[in-house]
Amino acid sequence: MTTTAPTSRRTRAAKFVDHIAHAIATDRAARRALASGLGPWPDQQPPSPMHQYVAPWLPPDLHPRRQRAYYTVAALMSSANRSGTGSRTSIGTALGHASTHMSSATTRHQLNRLVRPNPDGPYEDLRGAVRLTDNAGVPLDWARLLAELDSWYFDGPRTCTTWQQDYFRTIARHERSDDHD
Repeated sequence: MTTTAPTSRRTRAAKFVDHIAHAIATDRAARRALASGLGPWPDQQPPSPMHQYVAPWLPPDLHPRRQRAYYTVAALMSSANRSGTGSRTSIGTALGHASTHMSSATTRHQLNRLVRPNPDGPYEDLRGAVRLTDNAGVPLDWARLLAELDSWYFDGPRTCTTWQQDYFRTIARHERSDDHD
């Protein structure tokens, strides 16, 4: 009998992100179907056109709250122009980098919206954050975001702290580099 090691959340996320990126790049229908998830979800259910591209990649028996991470990342990927899979760039770091291209008050406000206590998670505010980072030309590590959202209901407060720390560390690095110019 052969057994395989369980796939880590990060590895599973990277495979899913690669699949979605390929679908978006090669199939206009896939992009449109996944983009249907950018609007409000009636009764917290993902729009049915998305299932064809997302459902086959969901781990078995995944709780609906965790499934939302996969559907959300797929929808966000359909709207973005940049990705940085493997870059390990958190959304906090990406917003910190974006602040060099726009008002830091804007990026800080978006960060605060993401990390405010919300029993449903940061989902409603992710689209705005992704739009800001994308407009600033800052790639986002989709696999990292998916792994963080997938574990949100276990580690949400820790993830919020990490995003805030990443943001302010990035801002401080930019300020230090500006001082040396």
